[in-house]
Amino acid sequence: MLSLLGVLVVVIGFALKLEPIAIIFVSTIVTAVCGQIPPGELLETVGKTFVANRTQLITIILMILTGTLERNGLKEAGAELIRKLQGLSTGMLMAVWGIAHEFFIIFKIPIGSVPAYVRPILMPMTVGIVESNGRAVAEEHEECMKALYGMHYNVGNFFGQCCFAANASVLLIQSTLANIGYEVDVMQIVRVQIPVAAFAMLMAAVYTIAVDTRMSKKCYGAVMKTQK
Repeated sequence: MLSLLGVLVVVIGFALKLEPIAIIFVSTIVTAVCGQIPPGELLETVGKTFVANRTQLITIILMILTGTLERNGLKEAGAELIRKLQGLSTGMLMAVWGIAHEFFIIFKIPIGSVPAYVRPILMPMTVGIVESNGRAVAEEHEECMKALYGMHYNVGNFFGQCCFAANASVLLIQSTLANIGYEVDVMQIVRVQIPVAAFAMLMAAVYTIAVDTRMSKKCYGAVMKTQK
């Protein structure tokens, strides 16, 4: 029961808005002491947890790096870069990211998420296309762009996961089919999924361009493209 004091430390620490890393460190020590966990066993547990979840740490590192760059002008640099490209519409940019994101998911590349990539980098770029036309981005259009980015993120995650043989979702499908009497190889599942994922990726891109075109004409009277 005393080992739950570590949870109390976390609650109090975040309530007082203390440093998160320090809170977690102190709560770990408190839990170990109250739970009478020997130092060697504690270090072994932390080490095993670190090794088991090391790939997830890449995402955390990317988020920290992105936050640091954002504070030092990442948004402004992204918006300025996009203004230099000619003929790129807001819908085209979102569609290209959606296709790239699905490939990131397929090959297990831990970048392209909404908080680490879309919000600090792509949204300023997309808004920069509108501003390159001398217009202030309409709130309705901005919300629509956020929704379309979210749609691409979900489509990429849902359909892209099953295109990699070692992915947990593929193994889950294989084991589920085996339980009901269908023995299939993981590559069979991947071969079936690839055309489905490709079709979903294409339809999402077409849908994004169509919706963004309609929204741009509604808000600005024309499709927003980068200008000289």
